[in-house]
Amino acid sequence: MLNDRLLNFVDVDLHDVKDARKRFDKASLVYDQIREKYLSLKKGTRADITTAIEEELHSARSSFEQARFNLVTAISHIEAKKRFEFLEAVSATMDSHLRYFKQGYELLHQMEPYINQVLAYSQQSRERANKEQASLLERMHEYKKQIERDSRSSGNGLNVSPNVDGIQTIGRSSHKMIEAVMQSSTKGKTIRQGYLSKRSSNLRGDWKRRFFVLDSRGMLYYYRKQINRPAGVSQVQRTNNTPEHGSGLLSRLFSSHYHGIHDEKSVARHTVNLLTSTIKVDAEQSDLRFCFRIISPMKIYTLQAESALDQMDWIEKITGVIASLLNAQSPEQCLHSPRSCGHDRSASESSSYTSSVELETSTSEDLTLEKNTGNGQHHHRTNIKPEKPIDLLRRVDGNTICADCGAAEPDWASLNLGALLCIECSGVHRNLGVHISKVRSLTLDVRVWEPSVINLFQSLGNMFVNRVWEETLPSSNNGSSVDNTSTNGSQAAQYLTTTKPKHSDPFSAKEKFIHAKYADKEFVWRHSIDEIHIAQQMWDSVTANDKKGVYNLIVASHANVNLVYGQMASGLLLNLGKALKQEQPTSPPDGSPRFFDCNSHEKVSPRESLSPPSTSSHVDELDDRYEGFSLLHLACRVADVGMVELLLQYGASVNVSDSRGRMPLHHCILKGRHLHAKLLLSRGADTHAIDRDGRSALQYAMDRSTSDEDMLALLEEHFR
Repeated sequence: MLNDRLLNFVDVDLHDVKDARKRFDKASLVYDQIREKYLSLKKGTRADITTAIEEELHSARSSFEQARFNLVTAISHIEAKKRFEFLEAVSATMDSHLRYFKQGYELLHQMEPYINQVLAYSQQSRERANKEQASLLERMHEYKKQIERDSRSSGNGLNVSPNVDGIQTIGRSSHKMIEAVMQSSTKGKTIRQGYLSKRSSNLRGDWKRRFFVLDSRGMLYYYRKQINRPAGVSQVQRTNNTPEHGSGLLSRLFSSHYHGIHDEKSVARHTVNLLTSTIKVDAEQSDLRFCFRIISPMKIYTLQAESALDQMDWIEKITGVIASLLNAQSPEQCLHSPRSCGHDRSASESSSYTSSVELETSTSEDLTLEKNTGNGQHHHRTNIKPEKPIDLLRRVDGNTICADCGAAEPDWASLNLGALLCIECSGVHRNLGVHISKVRSLTLDVRVWEPSVINLFQSLGNMFVNRVWEETLPSSNNGSSVDNTSTNGSQAAQYLTTTKPKHSDPFSAKEKFIHAKYADKEFVWRHSIDEIHIAQQMWDSVTANDKKGVYNLIVASHANVNLVYGQMASGLLLNLGKALKQEQPTSPPDGSPRFFDCNSHEKVSPRESLSPPSTSSHVDELDDRYEGFSLLHLACRVADVGMVELLLQYGASVNVSDSRGRMPLHHCILKGRHLHAKLLLSRGADTHAIDRDGRSALQYAMDRSTSDEDMLALLEEHFR
């Protein structure tokens, strides 16, 4: 304020005085010259010459007087401004400072109670941390002493002698102690936990180190590590997969748990129902020390401890838990079906499993590449160090700036709109409601950025999103043009009056623009297309995996994402059948019939129609095979996971069934699309649903010997 006034005084007012002075000096010089000329006339000069010079003198004098008055006026104006201009500027500046610091003082004064609370909380946190640190050091010291005592006891030649049944003889006092713990604890208190080596049940019979937990509810479960195996180790295991290598020292040499493993992700797995199990020592494992077996009706688990003391302690604790369970259970409670033994999980396991799956989703280091070849669908797995979502998404066209105001380096996003936003615009989006915009942070909400969401964002980008939402906006940078003669009255008025705000514009301008853009859709070009044609385009776009086309139809034409095959015209049925026929057929391992003709290899455009002679018969065939197919069914079979995410974001029903009673989850399992299946499970897919053949998704997965253990664990968890 002060600088502006002073600069205006120097640049404008003083400049006017200088110009007036120049004009005065020039007029004064001319007047002096003419006056000298007039005074130098002789008495005998002709009258006409004298008259002309007098007129010239009169004109010069008038110009001189006018210039003099102008100069006096300018100087007077400057002198007047000198008295108040500077003082007003200084006073206004001081007043602004006063109000600023006064408001700051009032705000901090209001925050004083909260500041005191934070200080008190930080002090309490410091004291609590010191106590926890001291307790941790004490426990570590006790643990070191215990290790030394165990080492000395182990050095004295402590051996375990099994009885005739292979079960170690254990005192009743230990059983009573374990039973007391189980009866007194209802929250699953840990009785014993630690690392054990577990022998795999495959032909190689390799050993893997797992973390086992035995709690007071009688549940024994372990955490399975998901690791990135070196290529060399995998090759060695493939070349040494004979049965004789599985049980001895050679398989131990090739086991991955003897190498340093980092960045591991754990998933809780239910191991055994101890109520119907028994334990044996060293049975069938005479070549390795410290081994024992847990034998259940469903499976035999061969385990190895790290020392004789650990082996004895595990056997004692497990045997005590089995005895306590048998004493506490009534005959009716002891009867469990084999299916329950194989698939039930406790509440604690469910929570552990859920949290670990979320961790796996947010920090996955395995990138799955699905490639369709002539022989079917193959999955190739390559280990790639994951990039941050913000780095991946900013490489998409237009994502280096905010979609609404153009601010650089946006770090927020709208999940359903597919746009990157700055923090200021994200606040406006949050006020719109989740039915319009679901706002998440690119850096804070790490669990949100699943592969499906990243795939969707990489397929769209701010540049394309703005071409859809700002198609009729004149100042839009989306590169599209609008013919004013074809717009309706309201759109034409909006075209002439509305401009897109900049990053430096007031918050109110951004808020008004965002409401008009997304809530009112004032800049979306509304296509005058009938519903049948929109449905046709939706099917074609999903078939072609055209996420931009589907997005445009949803936003601009209000397309129905829950379209069902059989409810549209016959032309749509023909195109859908031809599109589905282009799928690469896969032959299920159990010999179940294929959905599509495997002898057809022609490449047909999704928009081409069938030839007239076969139209009628093919429509009847499609009606039988694909009746009840939804867009989500189709996407799960022919599109990638980003298309499934797009449909789910805009309300596609995850539990809709086709004419065979099969839901999208069934089709994902049948097609071997495990990434799609995991996405559907995370969005509430019903694993208990059975088709008309009486089979669930879990049964199909088991029949096909699915190797994806994560998906099987998810299916089992949701099936429980």
